[in-house]
Amino acid sequence: MKKYIFTAAGLMGLYLFNRFALIPRTSGLLHRLLSGYFADFLAGGMMLALLFAVLHLAHRKPPKPWHCLALALVCGLFWEYITPLYLPRSVSDPWDILAVLLGGGAILPILYRLEE
Repeated sequence: MKKYIFTAAGLMGLYLFNRFALIPRTSGLLHRLLSGYFADFLAGGMMLALLFAVLHLAHRKPPKPWHCLALALVCGLFWEYITPLYLPRSVSDPWDILAVLLGGGAILPILYRLEE
């Protein structure tokens, strides 16, 4: 279980570093990428790290990569198209879905490596 806690803590650390150190010090395209998409990228990784942790606690095998990416896709679609229906400050951006998928895909090799 520790291996997933460290992975999740690393992702959270990256999020906090981005939010409080990088975003305030950038401008232009880099600022837009960091403030608009990097958090979604990290969220995709965090979702899958939590999934692997819960499955590990339940003594279940990790899912196939396509199932993990399907979960990330469903979560991204929900956040982009359902959340704005009940949270007025939320806006829909289809590129966020890609960021979530890329983040989930980027963390998968690390998560499967931790399973070995």
